[in-house]
Amino acid sequence: MSEVAPGQPGEPGHAGMVSEIIFELSEQDRPAQLEAEADEWLEWLSDELMALGAVCVSVEDAQADDPSLERPRFGEPGAQTDMLAWPVSQIRILLDAQTQATAWWAQAQAAFPFLAACQAEIRGLPEEDWVTKSQRAFTPIEIEQTIWIGPSWHTMPQTYQQPPKVGLSIDPGMAFGTGGHATTRLCLQAILRISRQRPLGRVLDYGCGSGVLGLACAKLGAQSVVGVDIDPIAVDVARRNAQQNLTAAELARVDWRTVSQAVDGQFDVVIANILAQPLKLLAGLLLSHGQPGGSLVLSGILSRQVDELCQAYALAKPGTQLTVLGEDEGWVCLGFQSSRV
Repeated sequence: MSEVAPGQPGEPGHAGMVSEIIFELSEQDRPAQLEAEADEWLEWLSDELMALGAVCVSVEDAQADDPSLERPRFGEPGAQTDMLAWPVSQIRILLDAQTQATAWWAQAQAAFPFLAACQAEIRGLPEEDWVTKSQRAFTPIEIEQTIWIGPSWHTMPQTYQQPPKVGLSIDPGMAFGTGGHATTRLCLQAILRISRQRPLGRVLDYGCGSGVLGLACAKLGAQSVVGVDIDPIAVDVARRNAQQNLTAAELARVDWRTVSQAVDGQFDVVIANILAQPLKLLAGLLLSHGQPGGSLVLSGILSRQVDELCQAYALAKPGTQLTVLGEDEGWVCLGFQSSRV
């Protein structure tokens, strides 16, 4: 085991300093009596270590720094994945300042004997202002000098506080959509192009997340906006963001709801910024809500997924032709836009 001596300034055990324990596990380390899947046993171990007093336990790809060995593990709802866990996982344990790290690790090894052979690094972490540090990661974005989106700890420029420009204050939290992701930017660019050609009219934002796209539509003069999400928490976040950003007149034109509440009628603009697999499954539904001559904006799509999305929508409604509306950082925005007035 590689570790530093406890009790010295800047090292584990020093008062007021949190400690971190780092070690690696592979599938071969899994106890024979555990019948869980590869990923489930690491989840079980994480829960057990938390029960022992760990503040946080994370599991990462131990080979992520080697491009020849790294194996991305990801999937989408409804898609199959052929890898349940990384070949070698790096486990990081965070302990609070009151816990003596070396003694705690010995206790963990006694409770779980398969950890005894692990070479662990135990180190102290310097005190930091984690709030300020995390806030630095979220900076405002501007879309075509027309839309500004930033967190509440940044001051909105005066020029974006009055029409025709749009300013939105949205804090990162429990729902997707602060404007910083490429897919959100692509959708906002598409929405702006539509608004410059004709009134937005009735808008459906399917998979609304934080509500950022629907809020932008409301600010750009949409007649009405219906935001829908599968997650009730996201719907609550969207409502709070609307209260913070919209005028009373704009609030009267927006409605946020979960998928359990029916969406009726057709819309002039249908937006869905989710992922490719759900977009394929929802093809018929989204197209059915589109007004003849209306616009469709889809994102959350990787460049390599364009053909399969186009095929899915052509199959859902023969004659449908999706085109690439924009591309950014390997992500694509698909759809069609009407120039009708």
